[in-house]
Amino acid sequence: MNHTKKFHFTLFLIFSLGLFAEDPTFKSELFKKGKLIYSDDFDGELNREFWGQPKGKKIEDGKLIIGPIFKSKEEAMKALKRDHHLGLEPVAHINRIPNKFVMHLRYQFAKPELTPGRPSFQIGHHMINLGIVKDGGHRVKLPDGPSFSEPESEMALNKWIDLVVEYELGKIRVLVNGHGKTYEHEKVTMMNPKDKLGPRFTFKGGPDCEILFDSVRLWDCGG
Repeated sequence: MNHTKKFHFTLFLIFSLGLFAEDPTFKSELFKKGKLIYSDDFDGELNREFWGQPKGKKIEDGKLIIGPIFKSKEEAMKALKRDHHLGLEPVAHINRIPNKFVMHLRYQFAKPELTPGRPSFQIGHHMINLGIVKDGGHRVKLPDGPSFSEPESEMALNKWIDLVVEYELGKIRVLVNGHGKTYEHEKVTMMNPKDKLGPRFTFKGGPDCEILFDSVRLWDCGG
């Protein structure tokens, strides 16, 4: 191969790899197609359209890190002029979630130990809850409905969690580290009529916690 052909071939490889890196492949068990509406590897500015206000959030070394807004109850009460929702635990929301979607997310709860109800990931604010099981694995809890445990996923604190969620009303598919299944039930809903900002995802870490995000991909499958 002469130098000219070798140069053009090198450019082709670079261009092709770049395209694949920026265009994640859509795969789904529930949907035939989806439109990628959000993709982030946290190598730039915070996307406020999806993450909201920047307080308690920082991007470092390709990671979005969520911490508490205030360090003490006294500091929070003085600043907020109230005695509730004081921002003493890390809380994050991913907003603008479609009614039908596929999401790929890589995240971690950095925390010494599990505490009551924490950490938690809510699909729909105060709706479907994905939690870590103390003895290992994860549990999916439907709002006012049953829960389902998957011990094989090895979901745990201080380890990266590779999560895939596919959702439409009445049906949700949850895969954690490649383990999980599709659940069909009348209680499968992320719609909370009391949440004026929804539908959205809510992450809560509890005390002594940071929430780390490595990447997110979100497809709208309602078209």
